[in-house]
Amino acid sequence: MAKKINRKMIGGFVVVAVGILAASIAIFGSGDIFKERIEFALYFDDSIKGLNVGAPVLTKGVKTGAVKQIVVRTFMDDLDSTVAVFIELYPEAFEVVNLSAQHLDPLDSLPNLIDKGLRAQLVSQSMVTGQLSIEFVMRPDTPANLKNLDQGILEIPTIPSTLSMLEKQLQQIDIGEMYVRLSSILDSLDSSLKSLDLEATGSALNSLVTDIRQLVNNMDSEMKSLAENVNEAVMDSRGLIVEMHGELKPLAKRTGETLVEISEMVRTVDAKVEPLAQSLADALKAATAASMSVNELVGETSPTRDNLDTALEQLASAARSFKILAEYLEQHPDALLKGKGNQNY
Repeated sequence: MAKKINRKMIGGFVVVAVGILAASIAIFGSGDIFKERIEFALYFDDSIKGLNVGAPVLTKGVKTGAVKQIVVRTFMDDLDSTVAVFIELYPEAFEVVNLSAQHLDPLDSLPNLIDKGLRAQLVSQSMVTGQLSIEFVMRPDTPANLKNLDQGILEIPTIPSTLSMLEKQLQQIDIGEMYVRLSSILDSLDSSLKSLDLEATGSALNSLVTDIRQLVNNMDSEMKSLAENVNEAVMDSRGLIVEMHGELKPLAKRTGETLVEISEMVRTVDAKVEPLAQSLADALKAATAASMSVNELVGETSPTRDNLDTALEQLASAARSFKILAEYLEQHPDALLKGKGNQNY
């Protein structure tokens, strides 16, 4: 006789098989188990409330790793505590490229990146749940504080979160001093209000309002008078413009006629100037030719000038002889009758 089938055992095997299949899909299907991991240590001095194991590690919003372990360490010498956060980074999520477009090993480039400002900072995942994550930022203006507490594990320096820095600034505010100052201001304000004579101030304000109303009324009447004067001036100006327009018409006509006469005169003068200019040019040419002839006649190398100079010298010699003769006759008038003779004078 055949044994009865144990349905409960079969159902248990089916449930276990389905569980193993689901776990296999979850583990091996995602491929995370085969991914290479690089472990780093981060140390935070402030509270990391909201950061849990498995929280993402982001770089410019891209998930590049996850939180693996969180440990609180207390030092007995000064009872100071720090929080060590161990993270795993995915090397395939990083690429470091130099100026020559060559890909570098991220681990080899880590010290240089830290020198240039690579820091880890806590950021909020959700304002509703208060969950935190870790994000890598470049802050070259902050110091690289390395604690070197875990040998053999690479460390990346951290900086306080924005919320933590705000809390520190608020803690630096002296609430007591602020309360004292505010109380002093309120007391001074209360004293000033009590010292004011509100009735006198109200009367002064009423008087001021009355004066302003009177001034406005006076200005209204003055403005009406001014408007009437302006209207009269405008009407007078219009009449003057009309009169000037009537007088300018004949003046413009006469001016046009004068311009026509001047144009005809210019054309006439232009017609007469041209032959006169030609005559002057011909006369200038003749004068130039005569000057050249005179220059040839009396020039330094001219024969005529040499002859003329010789003749002038002879005339000068004759004049000297005639002068001597005249002086002799003046002294001996009888010489014309007796002759000069052999007398010595």
